[in-house]
Amino acid sequence: MESSDPATLSPQAWCRRILNSLSQRKLEGREAGDLEMLLTFFIELDPNAQSFTEMLMRYANDPRAGIADAAGLLQRAWMRGRSGQVAPPMPPLAETLRTVGGLLDEALTRAAYIITSPDMIQIQMFGEPSQIVLGAHELQQEIAARMALRGQVSPSDPTGTERYETRLRAVGTVLDEEPPQSFALLVTRRSAVVEGAEDYYNVFTNEDLGVLLRAIVGRRTDGGDE
Repeated sequence: MESSDPATLSPQAWCRRILNSLSQRKLEGREAGDLEMLLTFFIELDPNAQSFTEMLMRYANDPRAGIADAAGLLQRAWMRGRSGQVAPPMPPLAETLRTVGGLLDEALTRAAYIITSPDMIQIQMFGEPSQIVLGAHELQQEIAARMALRGQVSPSDPTGTERYETRLRAVGTVLDEEPPQSFALLVTRRSAVVEGAEDYYNVFTNEDLGVLLRAIVGRRTDGGDE
């Protein structure tokens, strides 16, 4: 079981998560090679947070352009995920569930049970021996790690329902419109069943999610968020 204590999300664990995502997406090219090499180096070195921050700054000024670009990318994401000294608020459910969906995609899980609350999120993947619990700090760092790869990978169809990442983003967009409350989600490759603490209940089929995703992409094209 992974702890919700933000201190446990070490630079090594953070880099490993990015490297896992990089491997899953099969990014190729020199830029990917530089990023993979730098991530592998930091994983093997296992620095503490202060040393990692200092090394990122140093490598971001490396005379080798590829290394500098990769280090700068990691530096911006690392600092974004660590901004603020007090516990940050939980991100919007659209971003939270999008990130959870990425974890499910990487695990190749067939189904999962997810509980959201004001201060953490719990994920139980069916067929997996462990549970993941993410507090606000850890979730912010997980999101930052994934944002480091956005724009660096070949984008998948943002309206496709094959990936949990896109489907759960659509569900989260709907739930963000509801009064703040805890939610329990049972998600499979075909549907998402959601129950809220305030008597909310909804079943999203893949057809429903496809409609929602097309609407989200339409708003983004018209000047909305990413």
